[in-house]
Amino acid sequence: MLTALCLTAVVLAAPDAGPVAPDAGVAPAPTKTQLSVSQQPAVMAEALDAALTIAPWLPSPGAFRDPANQKAIGSSLEVLSRLRHPFMRGPGASSTGVAELFTQQATTARLDFASGGTEAARRRAQGLTQLCIACHLREPRRDFLDPEKRVEGLHLPPLQQAHFYAVTRQFDRALEVWKAELAKPRPETDVFEELESLRLAIRVAVRARDDAKLVQQLLAPQVKRTELPGFTRRELKLWQVDAAAWEKESFALATQKPEALVARAKQLAEASGALTNITPASEHFIKLLRAASYLDEAMRQEPQAAYRGEALYLLGVVHGAVADLSLWQLEWAYFENCVRENPATTLAVTCAERLKDRTWFNWRSGSDMPAATQVALNELMAIARGAAKAPEKKTK
Repeated sequence: MLTALCLTAVVLAAPDAGPVAPDAGVAPAPTKTQLSVSQQPAVMAEALDAALTIAPWLPSPGAFRDPANQKAIGSSLEVLSRLRHPFMRGPGASSTGVAELFTQQATTARLDFASGGTEAARRRAQGLTQLCIACHLREPRRDFLDPEKRVEGLHLPPLQQAHFYAVTRQFDRALEVWKAELAKPRPETDVFEELESLRLAIRVAVRARDDAKLVQQLLAPQVKRTELPGFTRRELKLWQVDAAAWEKESFALATQKPEALVARAKQLAEASGALTNITPASEHFIKLLRAASYLDEAMRQEPQAAYRGEALYLLGVVHGAVADLSLWQLEWAYFENCVRENPATTLAVTCAERLKDRTWFNWRSGSDMPAATQVALNELMAIARGAAKAPEKKTK
């Protein structure tokens, strides 16, 4: 039930209080804005109704394919697929890319459902929640309140409630619940859910709050848990070491100029090994999140600066190393933008080769790779090497 209801974030989190920054990123300081459903444009209120309609059926494959629910589900997916987020930015922005992925996934879910692929549609609809969170973490740091207390009204378990607070951009409330719940002893059967919640809480602490001390507070109870697998405890200890080192740096995002943010992001990417290794680097999760946050903020402040091409390359590298399954398409988008904006350059070749290596790694062999993907890779490599003109960006 939670996954679908998280889509209500497109209503509760849509700004209605004047202009915002021209690109994605993290603003210097959080502010709070009360935003009720009655204040939203009609299209957003319609999206809320659609999300609430399909919510009860998402957990159950049987309910999702029940003929009695077909009309309501189909109509709801239609509403979500035509949603256009009012806070979408210009071309190249991180938040725009995520919002576009939302539309693509909702559209594909609608088409799958219409053609009888109810299970594929259900799973795609479930994945939309992660896109909501990812987009909000790339927007200026603005918390929202929920005057209607919709979250409380869902009567969700605490960790799921915290998740929903994050989706609706109520980051302080989410972090409050996470800190309390993640510090409690939990049965071994809850380990997977707890670790997923911890990863999300750390993403919020890094990307939305730029707070090394908060990250350490979230990690402290976890590294002491003997019931966690050994490899997990070792990884968490590495995160704790990185967070402690970060706090000693006194490198605050809000006080840095864009060039310094890009330079520090590159250093963090190098320290993680991501620039020389195409495999995921989950042990360097903190470094990679910081790098992504700094790059997004630098591009928000100066989206057309001389460092844009390098920033696109670094964002592609970082997203690949983090290995966030809900955002894997962003890695491709960053490298493709790098190539098309810098044709026939060394940088473009670097981006194209990295994308090729990463794509082959993900598919493991050329025989498994879709033909259209190979064609797209060949086109980008030709553009990078100057053997082809850079046409308008195409959908892979």
